[in-house]
Amino acid sequence: MIIVSELAKEDLIKWFKLSQVTGLGPQKIRKLLSYFNNIAAIFNLSDSELLQTRIFNETMIQEFNRLKNASDENFEKNVDECKEKGIKIMTLVDKDYPKQLNYLTSPPLTLFLLGRNELLDDKKIAIVGTRTPDKKAKEYAFSLSKFLAEKGLTIISGGALGIDTSAHIGALDVEKGKTISVLGAGFNHPYPPENSELFDQIKKRGLLISEHLPNFKGSRISYLQRNRITSGLSDALFLVAANKSGGSLTQVKIANSQRKQVFCPRLADGIMPNEGVIESIVKYGAQQVDNKEHFFRLVSTSLNSFL
Repeated sequence: MIIVSELAKEDLIKWFKLSQVTGLGPQKIRKLLSYFNNIAAIFNLSDSELLQTRIFNETMIQEFNRLKNASDENFEKNVDECKEKGIKIMTLVDKDYPKQLNYLTSPPLTLFLLGRNELLDDKKIAIVGTRTPDKKAKEYAFSLSKFLAEKGLTIISGGALGIDTSAHIGALDVEKGKTISVLGAGFNHPYPPENSELFDQIKKRGLLISEHLPNFKGSRISYLQRNRITSGLSDALFLVAANKSGGSLTQVKIANSQRKQVFCPRLADGIMPNEGVIESIVKYGAQQVDNKEHFFRLVSTSLNSFL
């Protein structure tokens, strides 16, 4: 696969069109790019040559031809808007594309980044949990996040109400604290709206990430899909509090499938709700920690080259 530093505008438009072909996921695109020198070469292939790659079928070719012939105007507007707002567009073929995401079964084809892109190279701890925690759980997430940020780690979460918000705020409470928020919508529609000021702070001091064009409003599926990025970028995941159903437990399941170690508070600490935490311990081997110092010692073992 050809690796580039950054795609030119013309190639970015081709990239967006190519990535919209139904059935042409990241693995097939990688394979396709390994056959040809650049994206433009793919657009110059005849129908018969596309079939010979054994990547395209006739239905995909019809869709690809339709996209090739479609107007570039909307794609140009998106690229121009990103440039105007300082949003970096990073594709799967960029040399700076996060190595950790390359390990995913379905890595995002495109990342939109707003803020301090260099944080992608940091050691990162994901702190996640329910949108409806009790006061003690919020305080736990805030304190843990602040403590880890003081130790130089970057905190990554999803920007949702509840535990995510407390984790982001805890990191930002440190003068040089760093945090990353992975959004399930485009930057023009950050969700939830109650966190608009928080997102403004994060893009100035941390990093906002989305895999969607700026005007995408988000969907139930997109908010679940962003979980693979949150844990995929992290070096470990900490589940503070969770119900037995909901996005938090899905996040733990995804992290476990990615072979990421999952941690949680001691059940004896009474951090509520904890039904999802109990299931994470039983089903996914989440490790209970005595306190934030204990957790830091545990992650220090695997991150000692950084710490």
